[in-house]
Amino acid sequence: FTFTDPTGTGQGCSFFLELTNGGSQTVNWPGAVDWEGGTAPTLTTAGVDLLSFMTDDAGTLWHGVLISTDSK
Repeated sequence: FTFTDPTGTGQGCSFFLELTNGGSQTVNWPGAVDWEGGTAPTLTTAGVDLLSFMTDDAGTLWHGVLISTDSK
């Protein structure tokens, strides 16, 4: 994935990602994503996961959060 064109520094920018069967593939997150505990979450191999990403420094650092696994 590549996250492009966020708002400028000092302005919040966020988006949600709905990922289907993400755990069945190798997901390469951008190096600028920080996860809780420093580790990307385990995704569902057969189902829908919801993730959120937020930056306030023009995309230098993105905070990634797993919102829901195997959403139905």
